[in-house]
Amino acid sequence: MPRLSLRLSILCAVMAVCAVSAATAKADLVQSLIGGGCGPTTTAFAQWGDSRSYYFTADGGFESGGAGWTFTGGAKVVAGNEPFYLHSTADDSSLLLPSGATATSPALCFGVLDPGLRFVAVAPSGSGTLHVQLVAQGLLGVLAVIDGGTIQVGSSWAPTEVFSTLGSQLNVPLGTKTIQVVLTSSGGDVQVDDLYIDPWLIK
Repeated sequence: MPRLSLRLSILCAVMAVCAVSAATAKADLVQSLIGGGCGPTTTAFAQWGDSRSYYFTADGGFESGGAGWTFTGGAKVVAGNEPFYLHSTADDSSLLLPSGATATSPALCFGVLDPGLRFVAVAPSGSGTLHVQLVAQGLLGVLAVIDGGTIQVGSSWAPTEVFSTLGSQLNVPLGTKTIQVVLTSSGGDVQVDDLYIDPWLIK
């Protein structure tokens, strides 16, 4: 009997390990297809009635001088933070995009279930427009360049609309691991700060 009990105990333990391994493998397979798992989130835009949770992107507040970002056309990090201090009251920088300038983010955590991005913007010259693109990347490189649309930016700091990839023109292809956000200004200078991504786009 002791031997039989020992064998049954070993068999149960092996089955438990196999079950855990199978569940882990399934989770890994799902994440390999849909991406995601981007870290802690916050309700950064709650004061505007947006209760969604977002994660803060790599140097999304430009406090590290735009580390990992690529700037063209005179785009640069300048002194002066958006007045809401969404990320931290210690922040003191933002991104200035002269008309015609472009800023491209580093690779950011993303996935099919990470369908929204939002930030804060102002047009120091009074008005301007900002064009948003997403460069979706998978294990084998660029999967798609997705047009997010163009927004009008006013003379006061304000949050942008949510650029949604859920049921919109921003349909991110299956297999996306990371994205790059490309911001291009026109019709006037535009200042940008505090870039956040919504992992779920649900309230």
